[in-house]
Amino acid sequence: MNLSNTLTAQDLIALSEQRGDYRVSVFLPTLRADAAADRHGARVRTLLRQAEKAVRADGVSAAAAQAVLAPAYRLLSRPRRREQPGDGLALFCAQGDVRPLRVPLRLPETVAVGDRFLVRPLLPLLGAAGQYYVLALHQNEIRLWRGSRHSLQEMALEGLPLAVWLTMPRRRAQVNAFVADRGGAGGRAVFHGIQDDHHSLVLQHFRRVDQALRAVLPGDDVPLVLAGVRSTQALYRQANTHPGLIRDGIDGNPRDVDPRQMHRTAWRLAEPVLRAGETAAAASYRELRGTGRTSTDAMAICGAAEQGRVETLFVRTDPPAGAPRIIRLREGIGAVDHRDSAAVTTLRYGGTVYAAPRDRIPDTAPMAAVLRY
Repeated sequence: MNLSNTLTAQDLIALSEQRGDYRVSVFLPTLRADAAADRHGARVRTLLRQAEKAVRADGVSAAAAQAVLAPAYRLLSRPRRREQPGDGLALFCAQGDVRPLRVPLRLPETVAVGDRFLVRPLLPLLGAAGQYYVLALHQNEIRLWRGSRHSLQEMALEGLPLAVWLTMPRRRAQVNAFVADRGGAGGRAVFHGIQDDHHSLVLQHFRRVDQALRAVLPGDDVPLVLAGVRSTQALYRQANTHPGLIRDGIDGNPRDVDPRQMHRTAWRLAEPVLRAGETAAAASYRELRGTGRTSTDAMAICGAAEQGRVETLFVRTDPPAGAPRIIRLREGIGAVDHRDSAAVTTLRYGGTVYAAPRDRIPDTAPMAAVLRY
């Protein structure tokens, strides 16, 4: 299983399609402060113990349960490395293997056991809770930040194409003078003016930054926010080819902007872009309600998804009232997570899935679908 911090619909489909034996999925929000590392590790161990109890309750032997969960316990005992921070952590445990995934999404504490992995908590990464980037332009340096609704964190770019272009070109000025007193060697030089080619140097540099940045960003649709003085932003916009560049930016010297304020401003600019598709799809659902082209029935939606008939699916991210603490996915025990199944199948047939809290779902049920026919 090859997972990265940037997930696509195909990644989630591939993750969901891994079946057989017992698999455990663990999700939780992360604690960024170093002082909270021990508390965070303790919380992961608690969730793993809950998973072990659930696996044993299904009749799995202690040895088989340990084969699934032991790699995750060993992972917790390793020395902490410097990693790209995230808002959430997912652990996917299979026999003899564990895959950790840090994501820019505050994941709910969730444990799932069964013959496959749970992917529903990761669905918001495909839509409005996904990520955006801030490119901070300073006269001496360029910095790249990755943001979510909850945080804004500077990216470590060592070894990436963009790293070569993070230092801005130094100002070079050519000074011309003429002799005011043409009477002889005692003539006095008078400065006529400064011819500065710095503008063209920076523009050329920004073109290289633009090309290198395109190799770093996960796609053409990811929002990009500029931060810097307006004249520098305007110059970069001349070089930009990224379709996701947002029209407005964060004005001022990035070094003088408080990181919390930068995050608030960046999210205010990026959120409408990230949610544009969701907003339009919700409006379409409301227009089609009552025409036979919409459904909130879980079994009917799953059946329509299997037939490739679901065009758009809304899935609630907050658990319905009375939802179990442990999600069981194994077939045949009457505890299938229909939201997970419908979402993955919809993606497999080219449909669109929006995972959002209750107040952004255009109906009252845990799922709402727009049907192709």
